[in-house]
Amino acid sequence: MKLTTCLTSLLLLLSTSLLTMPGAYAERVEPTGRDTPVIATFDKSSPPAQLDIWKDESGGYDSDNDPLWGRNTWICLSSSNPVNGECSTSVTGVVNGNTTIPVIFTEKRSHLTQIINLTGYHDIYTTTGNACGVSPKQPWGGPYQVYAGMQANCNDGEANDESKLSVYVTSQELSKLPSGGIWEANLKMSLMQWSPRIKLADWNARITLNVTDNNNQQIYLPEFGQAAPLVNLNMRPLPGNGINKVSVIGSASIDVCLYDGYNANSSAFMLTINDSYTGQGNRTMTDFSLVRQGGNESNDRDRIDYLVDILNPDTNTIQTVTRGTQMTFTKIQQAHIRQVHLPGLPQPVICVPAPLTLSTQMFEINSKNAGQYRGTLKLNFTPSLY
Repeated sequence: MKLTTCLTSLLLLLSTSLLTMPGAYAERVEPTGRDTPVIATFDKSSPPAQLDIWKDESGGYDSDNDPLWGRNTWICLSSSNPVNGECSTSVTGVVNGNTTIPVIFTEKRSHLTQIINLTGYHDIYTTTGNACGVSPKQPWGGPYQVYAGMQANCNDGEANDESKLSVYVTSQELSKLPSGGIWEANLKMSLMQWSPRIKLADWNARITLNVTDNNNQQIYLPEFGQAAPLVNLNMRPLPGNGINKVSVIGSASIDVCLYDGYNANSSAFMLTINDSYTGQGNRTMTDFSLVRQGGNESNDRDRIDYLVDILNPDTNTIQTVTRGTQMTFTKIQQAHIRQVHLPGLPQPVICVPAPLTLSTQMFEINSKNAGQYRGTLKLNFTPSLY
């Protein structure tokens, strides 16, 4: 037997990479503009401690050319008009501290205005090394006024190459808003190169504050102010067939305006109307009732029924109210509105009219017992704000 030897060879392909340490390189971020939406939602009774508009936003940097943008700074468009923010329109040298920037806020539905003071400042940074013993992530100094140019030089030859802007609103300023509503403002600033003094970019912030005022939601009855409302149905006789056939009828109008604490910016209103009747009388679902004082609620002769009609804010048409059934109005932002002065509020606010008409059907006076008839009409109002 012949033996054959088989040799198997394995070819290993080996590869390697030659690793080299990178050398230092420059970091550069071009200055750019901002168009920043800022939206906050809170109740007037508990504004946030601080609302940031911009927080440590960079004005650009070039680590290979420290002075190029290291002294960048920001100015306002006007030094006398707060419509888009009021502060210095000129770049200055070093000025420490915070800048107060008054801005006009306008309520969307009522067009009321309120000046709110923003607070702004900028700090300076370096993007490389640990010059002056300060980490690149920590500011070298500040705060400086937003419009102040600033350069820090160190013994190692490094200098700051970056400025970062912060603008915010305090809770004390937010509490100046006189009422709930959608308050809007536009802050406009310019990013400036300190030397030579060249405009680099527009910085805009579109601020929207959705402010509720739940503590002041109310059903406002202008005729009564803060007094307890007492409505007379004004019963009056109609011609009849003899002294025992005299018929009577009555009606009254109530001016009602619904205030949601949000200046009529709600998405919907829910309104339920009921009465205090607890008797066992035979009534329809549209009947509301008065009962003779000292009488029997379950005795038809001691009860006078009436209807309630409402001017529907959605359709601007008269609607008969069904007792105890919730009515939902969903076109509040398109409804007719009224500006009113409510007790306890410093400025006028917007409410939605929903006047009521109360009316009895004609009945013969001898079908009821003589006396004073009273009842309570209960209105339950709930707005859906969003």
